[in-house]
Amino acid sequence: MVVDRDLSQIREIEELKYRYLRAVDLKDWDLLASTLADDAKASYSGGVVTLVGRDAIVKYMRDNLGGESRITSHKVHHPEITFNEDGTASGVWALEDLVIDLDAGILIRGAAYYDDRYALKGGTWLIQMTGYRRVYETLEPRADGSVLTASWWATDGRSKLAPPPE
Repeated sequence: MVVDRDLSQIREIEELKYRYLRAVDLKDWDLLASTLADDAKASYSGGVVTLVGRDAIVKYMRDNLGGESRITSHKVHHPEITFNEDGTASGVWALEDLVIDLDAGILIRGAAYYDDRYALKGGTWLIQMTGYRRVYETLEPRADGSVLTASWWATDGRSKLAPPPE
């Protein structure tokens, strides 16, 4: 049935987008590469950064988000996924993100809309084009005395806070 097939493929595309963002946040560059078509294109911040090719996209992410002192959290929701007559798919996603830059002592918060294209390659959906335009972005100094009590890398994801007494 067409509806079941479409719903199954929509779910595959949703999981692809979630995997892409998890790869970025956890700095898993091999996983990130596995979500992108060889000739993928990216346009971040409304076109301020434009990249062509999977390798260029992964390199950009590694160079700009690779250090453990720049911690990110990207959440997407409200997907609008449509299938195109040429066998590709399109997706619009609401994004909320946070960047903690420990070296610069800042927080960057924002919201945007992703506009993506997906291609079915060898039976697997891959990102062919991804990009976002900001709804807003704020830059804030981290509060004096704020302490990072957990990080995936520095504490293996464990909180440094003592558990409450039993």
